[in-house]
Amino acid sequence: MMTRQPLAPALALTALLAVTGTAWSQSNTAGQAPAGQAPTGQGPAGQGAGGAPGAGFQAPTSAPMTVDDSTVSNFADAFLSVQEISEDLTDKLSNAPSAEAAQSLQREAQDEMAQKVEEAGISVEQYNEIAISIRRDPKLAERVKTAVDQAR
Repeated sequence: MMTRQPLAPALALTALLAVTGTAWSQSNTAGQAPAGQAPTGQGPAGQGAGGAPGAGFQAPTSAPMTVDDSTVSNFADAFLSVQEISEDLTDKLSNAPSAEAAQSLQREAQDEMAQKVEEAGISVEQYNEIAISIRRDPKLAERVKTAVDQAR
């Protein structure tokens, strides 16, 4: 059974690399993403394995992934849901009364992200594979960006 902890880093890669094309600055001391972006590879809580964005996740070095148009569309829908959850989480974290409350909010957001990905018609594993593949496949990244733009 897959745990929710590894989910957020890959979900975040999508927001960070696939659609915006911007690089995450590790100097962001709050561990939160800028408005309009999902959190970095640190997960919604800014807490990733090893403390580094994307730690524990490496992009495969094999040939580009083949993804049909339907899956790209589902991925785009999932991405938009994840982005919305992330933005909501950022707002909630700014008002969290304690570290414990913030951690609880982060866990809830991770669970909600996983649910929204699956409701979009793809598995968390597919979502993660596509998110990672986007880093090394510009054609796939462009297809995802187009699908996200159309889904907005």
